[in-house]
Amino acid sequence: MTQLTVGEFKAQFSSVLEQVMQGEDVQILYGRAKKPVATLTHIEEKKLRKRPLGLYQGKASYWEDENFRLTPEVLFDDMNDLM
Repeated sequence: MTQLTVGEFKAQFSSVLEQVMQGEDVQILYGRAKKPVATLTHIEEKKLRKRPLGLYQGKASYWEDENFRLTPEVLFDDMNDLM
């Protein structure tokens, strides 16, 4: 893990971001005591997983339309139920 003071971090911001994108952690130190105040880490993209269907796993399938919106009108038969 690389450690940098705030001044070093500001002066090398672009190269520090490159290091973080390569997977290296960078710790930011503050003040004369060089107290650690933050750590920059790379954010890994989440991998999409298939959702298990419980008891019907392997026996059924489903799909979700990306444009599907569940509106209150669909959720409630009568909008007065909301009041």
